Amino acid sequence: MKMATRKNRLKRHSGDIFREVFKVLFLFSVIFIITTVMIFGYNYTISSPYFRIREIIVRGCKELTEKDILGLAAIAPSQNILTVNIVAITRRISTNPWIRDVFIGKEFPDRLVIEVRERTPVALIHRDNNFYLMDIEGVAFKTLEAGDEADLPVLTGCAGDKEMNPELIKKALKLLRYLATSRDFPTIDRISEVHGSEISGLSLFTNDGMSLQLGFDSYENKLKRLIPIMADLDRKNIKQGFLCIDLSDSVKVTVQRRDIKGPREPVIAEKGYRT
Repeated sequence: MKMATRKNRLKRHSGDIFREVFKVLFLFSVIFIITTVMIFGYNYTISSPYFRIREIIVRGCKELTEKDILGLAAIAPSQNILTVNIVAITRRISTNPWIRDVFIGKEFPDRLVIEVRERTPVALIHRDNNFYLMDIEGVAFKTLEAGDEADLPVLTGCAGDKEMNPELIKKALKLLRYLATSRDFPTIDRISEVHGSEISGLSLFTNDGMSLQLGFDSYENKLKRLIPIMADLDRKNIKQGFLCIDLSDSVKVTVQRRDIKGPREPVIAEKGYRT
C-alpha cells in the first residue's frame, strides 16, 4: 500500500516537473523568437535606403558658411538618420569659436536640420599681446585674424596681462549695448575706445577725438545731459573733435580741449557748465 502511494506521488511530481520544464522552454523560445525578430528588424531599418539622409539643412550662418558647418559636422554620405549621433555632431561643431549654440533636429525619414547661433563681436580687447573679439556676454572668444570684423570699439584698461576685470568689462558692455540702441545721440560719432579705470570709471573716445568721462554709474542719465551741450557747441560753431567732456559729476559738467598745451582757454562758460 505504501509503495503504491509513493509511486502515485512520484508520477504527480514528475508531471509537475515536466510541465514546469515545458513552460521554461516555451518562454525561452518566445524570447528567442522576439529577440531574433527585433535584431532582424533593427538591422533592416538601419540599412534601409528609406532612412538614408538625403538632405541636410543648415541655418543661422553669418560669419561661417554652410560648407564650414558641414565640414565640422562630418556626417558620412548617405548615413542612416537613425544612427546619427546628435551629441557628437554638436560637440564637433561647437569647437569653432564663432559657435555659441547648436541645435540639431531629425525630420523623418531623410532630412537633418542643423541650426547654429553664432557669437556677435561687439568690441576688441587686448590681452597677451593679441587682440580678441569679445561678445556682449563678455566672452573673448577668438583672436583677431585677417578677415575678421575689426571696426569695433577697443576696450582698454579692463584687462591686464593675466586677468580681466569682470566688473569693468560688464559696465563697458552694458554701456555699448545702450549706445547701440539709443537714438538720443545722433551727433556722437562712432565709438572707437572704451577705457576702464578702477579709479575714474569709464571713459568713451570717439573717432573724431572726443573724450567723454562718465565715471562709474548712471551712464544713461549722464549721456542725456550731453544733448544740450552738443547743441550749444553746434550753435557756437565749435568743433567737437578733441574735446574732453567730463560728465562724471552729477552736479556739474566740465568741457575743455584735449590738445591744449599752454594755458587752458575756456570753451563753454555758462550756467551749469564749468571750464
